[in-house]
Amino acid sequence: MKKFIFIILGLLFISTAGYSAQSESIDVVVDKIQKKYEEIEDFHANFTQEATVKALNTVQKSDGEVWFKKPGKMRWNYYEPYKDQIVSDGRTLWFYNEEEKQVIESPLNQVSETESTSTLLSGLGKIKDLYKTSFNESGEFEADGSYLIDLRPKEEGEDYNKVTLAINKNTMMVNTLYLYDPFGNLTKVLLKNVEVDKGVSDSLFNFKVPDGVEIIKPPASAAGQ
Repeated sequence: MKKFIFIILGLLFISTAGYSAQSESIDVVVDKIQKKYEEIEDFHANFTQEATVKALNTVQKSDGEVWFKKPGKMRWNYYEPYKDQIVSDGRTLWFYNEEEKQVIESPLNQVSETESTSTLLSGLGKIKDLYKTSFNESGEFEADGSYLIDLRPKEEGEDYNKVTLAINKNTMMVNTLYLYDPFGNLTKVLLKNVEVDKGVSDSLFNFKVPDGVEIIKPPASAAGQ
């Protein structure tokens, strides 16, 4: 899940606002999220993540911090149970797996062949162009004063089937994300202590390969060297 959950967060977790909202249509709510996303330059939050693995009937828990900065810069620092990292400087993406002692290094524009991934991470994504949007009315989640919005990718071949966003109605800030993959697994990411436009330094997105770690470059990436 860690390898592709940033695909959604790159666009939607920076889609925060500071105004109140009443009962509105899905198009109006999505338009407001999009507008605020385009206005915000950087973002920081603490997060907790719970990944339910259906085949094993287990829940894997982790936590950490996340930063974003336009265009295409991000850093995920996982602290528990392993100190994994996902970092992009806007050109290169590194995925560091502490347990395996490996770093996967890829050009950002080759991370995925799907248009939605590259446009989301580059800061050019348009929610309505990339997703079918609707309010979630299944009753499987507690609304708790939030809009529950389902996003389904329009392009085939994505690593996820659906994303459900919980967006606070008073602040219009994304507070929880639920990501479903094709195998029936569910990953829940809860954001806390959200801060926007605090002036995140570019140096934060420089990745240093730890000593004794194997560097892996996917075939498409290696061919371009």
